[in-house]
Amino acid sequence: MHSLIKIFLIILLVILLSLALWHFNVRIFLADYYYQQVLLTDQWPEILSFYQKVFYLQPKEPFYHQKFAVDLKWGLQFYQSKEFKIQILDLAIDQMDRIPEKDRSFGTKVYLARLAGLKAEATQKQEDFLIAEQMIEKASEMSPKVARVYNEWCQIKIYEKEWEQAREMCKKAFYLYPPIDHPQMNMKHRNLVVAEMSEVYEKLGEIYLALGNYEKAESMYRQILKFYPLTRTDLWKKLGDIYYLQNDLDTAIERNFHGYILKPNDSFWSLTLGLLYQEKGDMEKALVWGENALRLDPENEEIKNFLQRIKGDSPI
Repeated sequence: MHSLIKIFLIILLVILLSLALWHFNVRIFLADYYYQQVLLTDQWPEILSFYQKVFYLQPKEPFYHQKFAVDLKWGLQFYQSKEFKIQILDLAIDQMDRIPEKDRSFGTKVYLARLAGLKAEATQKQEDFLIAEQMIEKASEMSPKVARVYNEWCQIKIYEKEWEQAREMCKKAFYLYPPIDHPQMNMKHRNLVVAEMSEVYEKLGEIYLALGNYEKAESMYRQILKFYPLTRTDLWKKLGDIYYLQNDLDTAIERNFHGYILKPNDSFWSLTLGLLYQEKGDMEKALVWGENALRLDPENEEIKNFLQRIKGDSPI
């Protein structure tokens, strides 16, 4: 009799363990399924709905919390209100905070600092900047010789408009990158290093521009153009802005014309050139560029308003 009871209990235990294991695996499978649905859509309401199902099934999985935080940051583009953006950033930070400290990788700590920096930029509160700096400092303690830490730290200081401190952090980042012509560096690694170095150069360009050192700012942007001569057309606008700030409209026009040559079908460049010619007082060329911009983007209200102003200013 006792033997039968033992056998029964063993069988029952095996069944219960099997059911528990099956249930656990099903939850993992379903959570992964819903996460794959997240990757297949760019509709923000659907993304939020799928994540809700993921967290119902796997509430403690660090991977999903970090991915949700990344997607929340991406979702900021759908909100115009600063207050809503701050709420979204708070939600993203909360998701990252749910990852236990012992499970936080270097990348997790850096990303958490990035989110905190974005929130500090939005609020401009000193306590938020302090939190962001404390977070990036924790990441630096984990990997003090990784350039990415100081790249992010530089950005936090830019948000804070602490230009000299930002410059020092960017320089720290820059000197930690390996030489891009190192014989043992493969092309994939080189491309990653070039991309990060370009971020630092661009930050330094912004810093020098804020400090009024226009020559240095131009030098930083031109360094990036050496890496990406055809694809970083936006830098020609920044180069144009440098000369615009110095009241050199002719050179500003020349720099923006480079952008137009690289992307002639983008109405932005034609409108920018039209605005510069208007400021220079050359209404004939302003009208030509304005009409070209409208041809490229017929429904653009900004271009229509610009042309109305030009035609109103032009002599009959």
